[in-house]
Amino acid sequence: MSNGIFSVTFRSNRPDNGDGLVVIKDGTVNGGDPNYLYQGVVPTNSGAFAGQFKVSMWRAGNTNVAGIDNYILNATGNIDYEGGSISLSGTVEGAPQIKITLQGRRVAPAV
Repeated sequence: MSNGIFSVTFRSNRPDNGDGLVVIKDGTVNGGDPNYLYQGVVPTNSGAFAGQFKVSMWRAGNTNVAGIDNYILNATGNIDYEGGSISLSGTVEGAPQIKITLQGRRVAPAV
């Protein structure tokens, strides 16, 4: 199954971390947390990937792991639909010194 709702946690090389939910459906990624939205594209088959993920503030009130309100994350990762996991690591476009990692596990199928 290449669709699912994933619980994700993030860490950066700054002193911050966070978590949220993402829905992966037909290769698209849409998700968020109380203050930020995440959007991008992943392959529809399990395996390695490279891509860009847009992170944008939708409501003020908290910082994010990058310390920047709106940015693009250039990332590489691996998705395992059969095992229900996703991981990635990348850098912020225009600020490559900021590194972010993400771990996720599927908590439910997407409809």
